[in-house]
Amino acid sequence: MALRIDRKLNIVFELESPDGRIFVHASPISREIFETYFMVISKTFSRLYAEGMILTVGPRMAGLLLKKTAIEMGVWDTPDGVQKGLINEIHRLANVTVLGNDGWRVMPLHDAIRREMLSEGDVTEVNDTLIFFTCVSCMVTRNQLPGILVGMQLWGTLTTSLNCTEYAASLPMSTPDENSGAKKPADSSIPY
Repeated sequence: MALRIDRKLNIVFELESPDGRIFVHASPISREIFETYFMVISKTFSRLYAEGMILTVGPRMAGLLLKKTAIEMGVWDTPDGVQKGLINEIHRLANVTVLGNDGWRVMPLHDAIRREMLSEGDVTEVNDTLIFFTCVSCMVTRNQLPGILVGMQLWGTLTTSLNCTEYAASLPMSTPDENSGAKKPADSSIPY
């Protein structure tokens, strides 16, 4: 039986931060947004494919390639251009889950960036991954999507049908101050 992928499949990937684990959860853009930005998305995807970057470095180069393509097309920083329109929509559809004193909490990606919970390098990695996901989920057929998404696992990206709240609820229930069930080592004469 062939694996059937719904276009509404979401992605999740993890970042390590000095404050602990951060999960980024994102949903694909709507058909309406795709129709607004289809040309720059399709040209970016074509360049990723033509240069052999789809699975090798695509999730790391997609942001730069989208920006380069949009600048060449003259649609990067216009009032309704890619920077303010498409990128903001991609960010709006992404949330982060962080472990706080009261367990896991979900917040919009924009808030995490504004609060400087992500380093500059993390923000770049998140943008590249989300832009790559956007290009792939918009441009490949439903039959091709499983292979591409499996390839994204090489980059630590998982797929899920859960929304961000459901995904956060599926994470282990622990807080930074709680014991995870590990027992204190018994006294032993064997040095460790």
